Amino acid sequence: SKKEPGRVRLVKAVAPSCRGIGSAPQVLYTLSHRHEEHLIPYSLVHPVQVQTKRPVIFSPSLLSRGLIERLLQPAESGLDFNTCLPEPIQPSERHDKKIFLLDSSTPEQALGVRLQSIQDIISQDKHCLLELGLPSVEALLRQGVYPIVIHIRPKNKKHKKLRKLFPMCRDEGVMEEVCQAEELQLETLPLLYHTLEPSTWSCTDELLAAIRSAIHSQQRAVAWVELDRLQ
Repeated sequence: SKKEPGRVRLVKAVAPSCRGIGSAPQVLYTLSHRHEEHLIPYSLVHPVQVQTKRPVIFSPSLLSRGLIERLLQPAESGLDFNTCLPEPIQPSERHDKKIFLLDSSTPEQALGVRLQSIQDIISQDKHCLLELGLPSVEALLRQGVYPIVIHIRPKNKKHKKLRKLFPMCRDEGVMEEVCQAEELQLETLPLLYHTLEPSTWSCTDELLAAIRSAIHSQQRAVAWVELDRLQ
């Protein structure tokens, strides 16, 4: 009840005739002036305690490259972080489940990251900072890799603060369109993600510090995964 109205998720009841699995009856929750057909169902999630360092995926994905470059700049960051540089992927390999393509890749020149490259960094006891987009999250989970997904919520609808920090994203229309699309994708992920609220940072250094703190806290936390989606 303390959540924002837009983030409340409800479960819809199933007719008795459709209850073939499990004997526990499902409960129908409603809000005033909310019709039953508009309810959003809960998903069943399971806790996974990951012992190895988890790779990191950022949202909005347009910020990934800039964030990775800055997080790797201080010499001491090499102790905690590393990255897999995207490499050209041949057409014959593009359907390989152990290769994850970048969202911005074109059919003529696809770029991607290999599972082995990610595993090599994990074996070094480091977080692998990835340029991959949200569609790669489920593919990674299917390979037994549990990424940390960090969503940076813009300070305002125009995303001026993010465009100022990352000049490559100055196109207001593109930034707004990508942010809106990825916010919808976040709600469909089979993995719990972490959101950095606008109040947690006001400059680049504070944002990077907040990201480092979030990565370390998420590493210690349980990963909640919707395992049914991965079967």
